Amino acid sequence: MVSFIPFLVTILIFVLSSLPLYFSANLLGGQASLVKTILVALISGIVISAIKAFFTIWGGLIAFIVLIYIYRGMFDVGWGRAFLIWLIQLVLIVIFHIIAGKLGLN
Repeated sequence: MVSFIPFLVTILIFVLSSLPLYFSANLLGGQASLVKTILVALISGIVISAIKAFFTIWGGLIAFIVLIYIYRGMFDVGWGRAFLIWLIQLVLIVIFHIIAGKLGLN
């Protein structure tokens, strides 16, 4: 039972970290459910890590383009909305970090 608790905490953290993506995708009319958003976060994390491992110099730019492509395909939006989903997600993450810092949770 003790080893099950870290697994549950990991799942909870992963779900909470997917919420900004979920909110931003829904805000822009993307086809997003919480499970789908978690899956997108998992897939994009693995793909981006692999890209950055293979392309050291241009890895960041290639990973960003691939991330927008993943958002575009998975949420059934165009390139512009996929970019806006990323941008709103970034803003929400910054806001959450500021709130957590004010509450002493960082």
